[in-house]
Amino acid sequence: MRPVNEIIVHCTATPEGRTVAVAEIDAWHRARGWSGCGYHRIIGLLGERWQGRALDKIGAHCEGHNSATIGIVYVGGLTRDGRDAKDTRTTAQRIALHEELIDLRDRFNIQKVSGHNEYANKACPCFDASAEYDHLFEGRSKGFTPVLDRVLRRGHVGNDVAVWIDRLMDWRKVTGSTVILRAGSVFDQAVEMETLAFQRARGIVIDGKAGPQTYSEMERALLGQKPFQAMEAA
Repeated sequence: MRPVNEIIVHCTATPEGRTVAVAEIDAWHRARGWSGCGYHRIIGLLGERWQGRALDKIGAHCEGHNSATIGIVYVGGLTRDGRDAKDTRTTAQRIALHEELIDLRDRFNIQKVSGHNEYANKACPCFDASAEYDHLFEGRSKGFTPVLDRVLRRGHVGNDVAVWIDRLMDWRKVTGSTVILRAGSVFDQAVEMETLAFQRARGIVIDGKAGPQTYSEMERALLGQKPFQAMEAA
């Protein structure tokens, strides 16, 4: 299991009362060009506790905060007409989410629970997750410092960039393609474009940045492995 110390809670941003299955979430994320369901655990309307992406795999649910977190999503988050954000958790969902947080806390010594809205300009999960659930962590969240993903992006320079450029060049060689880049230590437009090409080819988040998922996918690519898939095909 990868090291984790935080849970981030989300909503599916679907109308109140609308049923959503794990396969549907997986399809949504694949439609974005991702490798499938970015959440690890899903809470259904009736309190179902479903598995999404495997817990030992880095999620794709909160930009900059994926490497050391577990993503939980509850079905709902919008008014019935789909126009406004709303905490739509049913009684069964509230109970299930509470139980899920305790189980994960005890299994992995989780130190903090946060809402997606604490890290992004979003309403999700449409309630204050920290205020509601922090008491479950018995003060372990005091002084908590979130783990930030290591991300290389355009404008960065240094040895880490040089290593990433080398890996992009090696990937081209493995695929039998023409090597476009030259060795260097500057993450410029050419490196960004090549990173985008790699992400597009491997079916992961296409943002032109070299973060934890992109690094992980590069390891698979250089070993000749197929692109990672969050969920097994039905």
